[in-house]
Amino acid sequence: MPARETGRDSRMVLVRPEPVVEVASDGLRRSPRYPAGAAPRFARVVRHRPDRSAAEADPVASVRELATAEGL
Repeated sequence: MPARETGRDSRMVLVRPEPVVEVASDGLRRSPRYPAGAAPRFARVVRHRPDRSAAEADPVASVRELATAEGL
């Protein structure tokens, strides 16, 4: 079990929300596989954000807002 892992099921590995990273993508697409209902296309980690805590990270609601703005 990895050090940050808190649990898992058949589809997901749950981890503590650390470290915080900035993620970029080429947009979102609808996906029933993810809790937000959307998945990033060509996601990549841009940089580590040691200046941010997990409490300051964008919540799943932000992903849903982006998906709505993109017409998903």
